[in-house]
Amino acid sequence: MSGSGALARLNRYVAHMTQIEVIFHEQRGPLMARLQRIVGDRETAADLCQETFVRAWRKAPADATPEQHRGWLHRTASNLALDELRRRRLRHPAVLDEERWGGSHPEPVERLHAREAMASLTPHERMVLLLRFEAGLSHRELGALLDVTEEAARKRVERARGAFAEALRGRRADGPLVLFLRGKHDDEAFRAWIEAAGGRMRSIDHDSLDRELAGADALLLGASFRDIHPALYGEELRFGAGDEDLAADQRDLRAVRAALAADVPIVGVCRGHQMLNIALGGSLWQDIASEGAGGADHVSGAHPIDTGENSLSRTILGRRTEVVSEHHQGVRRLGRGVRVTSLSGDGIVEMVEVPSKRFVLGLQWHPEHTDVAEAGGRVAAALVSAARTSPTRLAA
Repeated sequence: MSGSGALARLNRYVAHMTQIEVIFHEQRGPLMARLQRIVGDRETAADLCQETFVRAWRKAPADATPEQHRGWLHRTASNLALDELRRRRLRHPAVLDEERWGGSHPEPVERLHAREAMASLTPHERMVLLLRFEAGLSHRELGALLDVTEEAARKRVERARGAFAEALRGRRADGPLVLFLRGKHDDEAFRAWIEAAGGRMRSIDHDSLDRELAGADALLLGASFRDIHPALYGEELRFGAGDEDLAADQRDLRAVRAALAADVPIVGVCRGHQMLNIALGGSLWQDIASEGAGGADHVSGAHPIDTGENSLSRTILGRRTEVVSEHHQGVRRLGRGVRVTSLSGDGIVEMVEVPSKRFVLGLQWHPEHTDVAEAGGRVAAALVSAARTSPTRLAA
């Protein structure tokens, strides 16, 4: 019996090791991608991947299912990567660079404020922010690393982001910071518009938005002469001008969705208004005139609009105001949770908002134009006022 029992144990061990080896080779690609994203270089990621395999041979639970073994491998790899980051921090304190939390701002005092705000956080809050925004971990990956659910990881990121923004705000003597996601229009016109309302504007691109949002008070989505590629809302290009850039539009879309998830105050202008709707699942008229969506000229200056009752638009602008529009596309199918609060005389959507969010406003018209200084000034004042409020509420 003892010989038979020993043989049975040996067979179980061989089966276990075979399963571990099969699953490891199946997961090697995803493990390498995760490790390289966390530690930043392929050579270190390969070393950690091999160490994960060694630990699997030695310590992986023998009675686990294949799915449990996959989860064990990814948790082990993430923990090894985190240990590597901790070792680097001990050798080089700027790794997962807290110095970069001044963002792209050219002023040394702004960078100093960001570093001081980071230093005021708890070690766990700093770790969560650095892993999310510097190492680039998704909420799912961060959850696996912390051994919590994806939703719990998202909430931890939002709490840490809120604590950082609050600490940063307490160190700033001037107005709230509005990030401007660049379009093709003049940055300076938007800058003057925001500063006249008591805010500050920093121009960024989509690649840096995710990290910059951690210290921002609001987001402004700029206008552009370039049309949004209709592939973003599931249509073929029918009325293109030839300057569409799908890759750039996809990056913008990810950036806008990140801002919506963070629940920072947002104003989208013209193209930014259209991108807001698409980010929430909506679509556009590719060309208003060609598709018979409206009869008026939407590129020739000022015209009146009415605002809807019990809306943010009505609160800001009153019942009727003059606006300036310059566009040939417009909102068609509404995105999830998007409410139309103003239409032009020929039925084109001029303003939208998202009531479930703190402050999200889309304007098909141009509030930065001096021709509509009164209406535009009210929108800027409302955005800056919303930006002054605490961001510590969790994202919806």
